[in-house]
Amino acid sequence: MLTFAAPSAPATQADIQATAPCPRLAAGGPPVTYWPCELLNAFVLKMAASGHCVNMSMMLGHRPYALEQMALARAAADGELHHLAAQLQAYFETPPSR
Repeated sequence: MLTFAAPSAPATQADIQATAPCPRLAAGGPPVTYWPCELLNAFVLKMAASGHCVNMSMMLGHRPYALEQMALARAAADGELHHLAAQLQAYFETPPSR
């Protein structure tokens, strides 16, 4: 038997501040920056076409892994892959906002 949750109203800023696990979010700080999904998806697919399996969760959550994958992309003989890696690299070079 399936049990479905009742629909609820969207969270308000007060709800987010009360339950936010991140102090920056609770303090009303700027939101965390994420990579554009389309860019990351294109990178992962292009890497797969080049014979490299890329774990998307690791790309998002483990900086050394992501840097290693981008280095592999830059070492490949594929101009489009180089371009995608350069675009992703820009997200690592942007200083974190505080």
